[in-house]
Amino acid sequence: MIPIPAYDVTRAVVLTGVPNRSGDDCACPEQARLLAGAGFLRDENDCACPSTPDLVQAGPRLTGLFARTAEVETCPLPGGFWMTFSPFAPAGPSALNPEAWERWQSFCAPQPLEYPVDQQLLEQNLIAPAGHPPRLDFAAPEALTVWLHVTNACNLDCPYCYVHKSSASMSLEVGRKTIDKLVATARQHGFRSVKIKYAGGEATLRMRLVRALVAYGRARFSQAGLALQHVLLSNGTHLAAPDADWLRDNQVAVMISLDGVGPDHDRTRHHRDGRGTFQAVAHTIDQVLLKRGIQPFVSITITRENAGRIAAAVRWALERDLPVSLNFFRRGLDGSLPASLAAEEDAIIQGMRAAYAVVEEMLPERPLLNGLLDRVQVEAHPRTCGIGQSYLVVNQEGLLAPCHMLLDHCLAESRDADWLDALSAGTVQNLPVDQKAECRTCAYRYRCAGGCPLETYQAAQRYDAPSPNCRIYRALFPEVLRLEGLRLMKSHGYL
Repeated sequence: MIPIPAYDVTRAVVLTGVPNRSGDDCACPEQARLLAGAGFLRDENDCACPSTPDLVQAGPRLTGLFARTAEVETCPLPGGFWMTFSPFAPAGPSALNPEAWERWQSFCAPQPLEYPVDQQLLEQNLIAPAGHPPRLDFAAPEALTVWLHVTNACNLDCPYCYVHKSSASMSLEVGRKTIDKLVATARQHGFRSVKIKYAGGEATLRMRLVRALVAYGRARFSQAGLALQHVLLSNGTHLAAPDADWLRDNQVAVMISLDGVGPDHDRTRHHRDGRGTFQAVAHTIDQVLLKRGIQPFVSITITRENAGRIAAAVRWALERDLPVSLNFFRRGLDGSLPASLAAEEDAIIQGMRAAYAVVEEMLPERPLLNGLLDRVQVEAHPRTCGIGQSYLVVNQEGLLAPCHMLLDHCLAESRDADWLDALSAGTVQNLPVDQKAECRTCAYRYRCAGGCPLETYQAAQRYDAPSPNCRIYRALFPEVLRLEGLRLMKSHGYL
């Protein structure tokens, strides 16, 4: 006979959320098909990568015994709630009220599922069939992401930029041929949707071309029965009101780079004559975009120059209810970087913690976890990005590159090749995290997935090493999980 618990299980509450759509400029990783002891369950995702992970029946039937999953991370929250996070969770942590927490604790001894809360705990892989821990089976991605490099030209001179500036731009003919090739690639490889990121240089310097390609792409993808999304990546200094009207009317998302407030932004994002750009960016966001109902993503690149002051930029963005993405500076292909931009680990950690304090103070109710820690994604995934699987970069000449960091290393004979096959046979190895011995036992392995493969290689001269940012990730991810737990409580009216 099962003992009656001393707490009221009917009052148990498990708060879970869906991830946010990430606004960074990186490639999308594939997501997971999560195998657990449940029936067919589906977690609704609205993230940077639109494919949806499935929970697929495996192991004993639901009438078996279940126990707490190993490796679950917890921390206390206000009001007796607890943040709980399983490495095998479909989309981030959960917040358990005291009754749900007590019920989860009771599974330290295997027992059958008896109450509605048990099913919720199972869906989050906080419990699993006794003797059969959850495992991940990663499904093929359903979305193809494309960086369309429409121009090398830029009106700024940012010291950390990896693009070798020139006046070279994509022609309309090359752009249309590229879109035709993308339609064929998506159909051949079974993608259901494509996201095109119009980038540079500064893509807004070629808005006439962007407009033409959006219209052409919409027609071609519609004919092929494929979904299509558009994102414009911009420094925010050259976006005119008529173009903003067009962006709104054509549902083109916008990502704006912002590295600080006032002088903190101007130190690294300035014109060639040294003039700062913060006032222009602020005007674009406040007077051009927000007044037209366009909510841009804000991407903050963290360097030594601004690591201690990014909290002000986060506050500035949250005051406008803008989604924020915090990204670490990336070294050049040869691994070199200006000494003035070499952010030390402790400086990054301290600056990020100050930014997190602002997030907690101004806690948004919408999902925020994906943007809070560099390339870390809340959805379980085996690779940090989609290089070689679901990501293409096409330069202004219509040539293919594996990553936007490698625009100067395009495949010379790529126009007629199968693009994904050509990239998968390339020199960049985008290994699954389980092939990295030092990552296999980390509780966060399916969130950071071992970090950027290019940066890992630059730091270690091998691809199977952990990210050079590993210590930063380990230090900060518990704090990110706690923030998400607080956000879940607030969005459900418990905070």
